[in-house]
Amino acid sequence: MFKNSLISCQKCGRRIAVKARDFENGAIQCTHVGCGYINQLVQSYYDEHILIGLPSFGQLVYEANPTMKYPLRLGTNVVGTSPTCEVAVERFIHGDKCYISRRHCTIEVLFNKWTGRFRYQLQDGASDIDSHHYKNSLNGTMLNGYLLQNGEKMDLNDQGLLGLGGKDVFRLEAYLIPGKMLESYRISKVIEPDETQ
Repeated sequence: MFKNSLISCQKCGRRIAVKARDFENGAIQCTHVGCGYINQLVQSYYDEHILIGLPSFGQLVYEANPTMKYPLRLGTNVVGTSPTCEVAVERFIHGDKCYISRRHCTIEVLFNKWTGRFRYQLQDGASDIDSHHYKNSLNGTMLNGYLLQNGEKMDLNDQGLLGLGGKDVFRLEAYLIPGKMLESYRISKVIEPDETQ
């Protein structure tokens, strides 16, 4: 007999309770505020081995000069003018001043195995290499014109605009895995009630 169980929502990642009637229906809707995702109880996901050898994980394009492109890597990408950054940008000068901090912001590139797409999470500031303390940028980070608050993480979507220091703007070009390749890594599996614990 099926007992009430918990599963992680495929969209927000928070835990939701699954009852026998949900399992019979084959789906459950996440009840967390702002989510509402319909979780299929016959799961279909993508094998993470697909990430090996991909040609790109997305890039930032400098809006003032679109020939300047900065590739992103899977995982943590610190953006700034320091050569220690994963995404080291030029020191763009505006009126004798550079508004981009040495370690200005952080973009986390994650693979969503449920959708087969990359997720780009943006946060102002970065961990200091020497002290390992988190420091915010001096002039702020904007996402599509919205100034990120201390500690706030937001999704940066494809073609979204990243503003550094109020002067320099970069556009995200997200990488989309080709459909045929994605399908070859698709795995379908029925959730067993005892696997949801």
